[in-house]
Amino acid sequence: MGLRERVLLVLYYEGPKDLKALALELAERPRTLRYLLERVIPALEREGALVVEDGVARLSLEKARAAGRQAPAEASVLEVPKAKKGKKKEPSPVQALAEANPHVRGLLLQVGKRLPKEAQPLAASHPGVLLRAAEAALAYPEGRRASALILWLPEVRAWAKTLGAEAVEEALREAAKHAREPFPYAKKLLAKARPSPDEERGEVLLF
Repeated sequence: MGLRERVLLVLYYEGPKDLKALALELAERPRTLRYLLERVIPALEREGALVVEDGVARLSLEKARAAGRQAPAEASVLEVPKAKKGKKKEPSPVQALAEANPHVRGLLLQVGKRLPKEAQPLAASHPGVLLRAAEAALAYPEGRRASALILWLPEVRAWAKTLGAEAVEEALREAAKHAREPFPYAKKLLAKARPSPDEERGEVLLF
């Protein structure tokens, strides 16, 4: 980067500066200091890229445009407006649930990445079910936790659809407390609690 560009960049990022302080900051040798003060700064002033008043240098790109002169190439680069910051990306349902529950954050992020078609809809519709499933996975040995959660998640989601989120949450909570293999145990609990076909039809059998 040449001296001209460095002068303009310093003024652009740091604002107006004492001319001698600016020259000392950029000069590596006495010859460079003299060259800056006698050649570079005056040339930039003539081109309308900067103004020196009371020993203080500042950018003046507006002056260059008003005078109808073409600002130096280095200044033109500085005129490019900064890119507008895009809207902050909203976290996915799984990410939001993971951030709110740091004790199972890693498990939730893994299942969200490796099984998004199951995890993301479940986190959006029944976040409590996914949270209880992740907590149940903690009962497994550390090396099996993620794989157990991923293996059982499609079935857990099916349970929530057919039996209701509250029943599944409760079964997973109980299974995590009492079983070394919580997911099969939760399945047994839900099977016991599931109404019979006759009860689902509302029929009463008399014996």
